[in-house]
Amino acid sequence: AFEGNPVVGLKGVIVKEWNGGRAGSLSESGSLVFALAMPEAKRVQQWWSQSGSTQSLTALTVMGGGGGARATNAKTLDLTELRQISEQVTQGSEMYSVVCRLGLVQLQKKGELQPLTYIACQEIREGRGLPCNRRVDSSGFCPACNRVGKSAARFNIRCRFGDAKDNAWLTTFHEAAERVLGMKAEEAQSIEQGEGGREALEAAVIAKYFDQPLQLTVRAKYETYNGEARTNVSCVDNRPVTFGQHGRAMLKEVLDHMGAQSRKQL
Repeated sequence: AFEGNPVVGLKGVIVKEWNGGRAGSLSESGSLVFALAMPEAKRVQQWWSQSGSTQSLTALTVMGGGGGARATNAKTLDLTELRQISEQVTQGSEMYSVVCRLGLVQLQKKGELQPLTYIACQEIREGRGLPCNRRVDSSGFCPACNRVGKSAARFNIRCRFGDAKDNAWLTTFHEAAERVLGMKAEEAQSIEQGEGGREALEAAVIAKYFDQPLQLTVRAKYETYNGEARTNVSCVDNRPVTFGQHGRAMLKEVLDHMGAQSRKQL
């Protein structure tokens, strides 16, 4: 379909804003059209044929999903520093980057099984262009939309992450949870409802413990809940660690530390 570098048009794109970044996806009624005949598409095709294909292009996409510019510029900390600094957030929100591993997922609470997924309304909210994402009841009724509509499984889990110094429990939202666990919410629901039941789902989750180092994007947000002011610290994005990049960052820390020690001796 991409042979000859055709101009591709998208109709019905839902643009989501999250943590300073933007992501787009086709709505159910949207469409992806190849080889558009409209005048704008012809101008783009002409530019590409005459000179565009040989020009240096700047990528507009930031890999990692959902982190956006603020995640890219997040301050790098370890978990001990994260714990200390997040307690000092008294307004708005701050973004941090932490390299650690998944150590535990809260599977039980007070002796009772903790649900890992829930069914969320996927109807588009008027004036926002975004899915509702409110929890629906067993009949699929959404109290926010006041009707039964489209719905889908979503993750909402508590994860304990650990590094060489400390560990921390973080609420981990849907997109980040899917990457941490290496499965879609629908897949987790299917496993739990299958032959193996909850035991099979827990085995799949446990298999991810300490599996690989992750670079988390963590948000510390000052908010009021039930009349109580507090700082809510949660994982909003994660990706596998790029070893070369992380190694250079560690080397820089070592050199900075050695430089600081040398200045003290002088």
